[in-house]
Amino acid sequence: MKIENNTLYYIYDPMCSWCYAFELSLSGLQKQLSQSLSFKAILGGLAADTVEPMPAETQAMIQKAWHRIEQTVPNLHFNFAFWSENTPLRSTYPACRALLAAEQQAPELVSALRKNIQHAYYQEAKNPSLDSTLIACAKKTELNIEKFSAKLNSTEIKIKLAEQVQFARTLGVNSYPSLRLVLEDEVHNIAINYAEAAPMLTQINALLQKQKNAIVESPCIRQCCLNNDDICLGCFRALDEITQWSYYSNSEKQSVLDHAGQRKTTYNKDLI
Repeated sequence: MKIENNTLYYIYDPMCSWCYAFELSLSGLQKQLSQSLSFKAILGGLAADTVEPMPAETQAMIQKAWHRIEQTVPNLHFNFAFWSENTPLRSTYPACRALLAAEQQAPELVSALRKNIQHAYYQEAKNPSLDSTLIACAKKTELNIEKFSAKLNSTEIKIKLAEQVQFARTLGVNSYPSLRLVLEDEVHNIAINYAEAAPMLTQINALLQKQKNAIVESPCIRQCCLNNDDICLGCFRALDEITQWSYYSNSEKQSVLDHAGQRKTTYNKDLI
């Protein structure tokens, strides 16, 4: 996977309770994002596959987080019966793979499946670490269950998850949920706000404005004359650099200007 400019990356895990708490604020953020930005969700992979029961101290830690979230986010509640009705596993990879299997079949249903998995976990006290729960959620989402089941634990989907987990690390993410805005090859950390989208939008728009103010202008001086090497003797850019100028990022444009400056220096020395 390659980091793309003008993109807001949302890095999450469907079994991360704080990601669940962020759903409403995230929805508001997406609706108000600048049209100049792309939005991409990346699975961070909170906990790898295991069949070992979750240690008691980990169970206590997560339940403590649930209580804290209920105090932080208005009208959000958890079904604590999950902890008495299930054998919890510290494994979120199955739920992550479920979303990738859905994406391959019907990208437009990924969001619905994510919400169904979260609802099953946090409200219905069902265990999304189990394939049976994930298949039931996929059925509720109206996915093709035969295709979904075949892909859920396939090598292909496991590789895709590994790629996304590694990509999240490339973005410098080590906690969920996280937002990373990429502008001009620079990765910006957007502060998560669970109560409202406005502060996040303010930060994002400020960064966009800063980028706009820093636009690198074309060095064209309207004295276009190509030499035998297709170098313009007016701005000292190569022909392909001129034709591709509008597609370059600011950092790429600056690199072109640096090369053009070196060519101009060499050209002037040759004239002496």
